[in-house]
Amino acid sequence: MEGIFVLLLIAAAVASIIIFARYGRREGSPSLRPPLDAGPGVHVAKVHRVIDGDTMIVALDLQRLTLRLDAIDCPEDGQHWGDTARFGLIKMIGGRRIRFENHGQEKFGRTLATVYVFDHEESQWVNVNARMVMLGHAWVSRHLYQHLPRHRQRELDRLERWARGKRVGLWKTAAPEPPWRWRKRAPKNAHLP
Repeated sequence: MEGIFVLLLIAAAVASIIIFARYGRREGSPSLRPPLDAGPGVHVAKVHRVIDGDTMIVALDLQRLTLRLDAIDCPEDGQHWGDTARFGLIKMIGGRRIRFENHGQEKFGRTLATVYVFDHEESQWVNVNARMVMLGHAWVSRHLYQHLPRHRQRELDRLERWARGKRVGLWKTAAPEPPWRWRKRAPKNAHLP
């Protein structure tokens, strides 16, 4: 049974890569880019560990910092598509150097961040938050993105509409449950936040 689950995760990851290769560059490719040089407000770090689809631990200078992808929400550990979202984030940034914009801290002490990773195939920096939405691994958290510039809000909204319309990732399942609803009814011992 465990072998079948692993094969399903691998199949979902391969499907995400194929979908991105076929559609991502033309219609859904995130166009939210960081400055080329890390300047004020942009930090360079190395991904130490991916915790779930929207949370990671990075090495920044001599400290470990927990980052939470800002303005998006991925399915939780134990929730349908949670493992697939986590695996998708690992494939994108696991063990790699990233750049991130710090948007402050949330109530659990994690640093809210827009994360960027260099895509050697495209020869450009890619917005990881937006890519997770485009690959169908996340919802846009509209109630938490008012601090972002309006063009970034519109781009995230557009990418979610695109993923839903193409039935990419979690959108190909029947009635996917948003993580904020799932957390309200999750068992007290479930992995939260």
